[in-house]
Amino acid sequence: MVAEAFRQKCAGRKPRGRLIDNVGPTGGGGVTGGELIEEKRAQDFYRRLRSRLDEWLQSREGRAYRFADYLLLLPDFLHLIIRLALDRRLPMELRTQTAAVLAYVMLPFDLVPEAFVGPIGFGDDLLLLALMVRRLLTTVPQEIVLEYWTGPAGLMKTVRTILDAAEEMVGSRVWDRLQRIVGGRQS
Repeated sequence: MVAEAFRQKCAGRKPRGRLIDNVGPTGGGGVTGGELIEEKRAQDFYRRLRSRLDEWLQSREGRAYRFADYLLLLPDFLHLIIRLALDRRLPMELRTQTAAVLAYVMLPFDLVPEAFVGPIGFGDDLLLLALMVRRLLTTVPQEIVLEYWTGPAGLMKTVRTILDAAEEMVGSRVWDRLQRIVGGRQS
């Protein structure tokens, strides 16, 4: 099963990418103490999320969930968005929108709240992250985005595959709202 192979591959894996100190076009981004604290919180969230997903995917419900393989990519998308929100090479408008998407994912209550529906509720988070990544891939040099990607090869294809399953994953009403948040409909 793909999910099991992916879990084994990722066991104990830490997020890759440049160290926070090196974020920026020349490598010395002048990181503030607040950014370092936020990075620590984000890494803790990343680890808790991966652990929670792994545990749930071992359950009967998790094994039966059709989109379980997609949810395994959530920590990788989260890591990517965190890094891009801090990258000074991105225009401020995109960094701000990326940070807003990150806040949506990290807040406990959203369109499909995990607190009430369990890990299936991570579907809207994954879709919103994928929408933002698609937007970034089409508006900034792809090398910047790919520099931070820790998931499987073929980021654009991965994004497309996830977005193609969106309506089935969360329903058309939630999907329409998610697209409005990022400012674009699926093409």
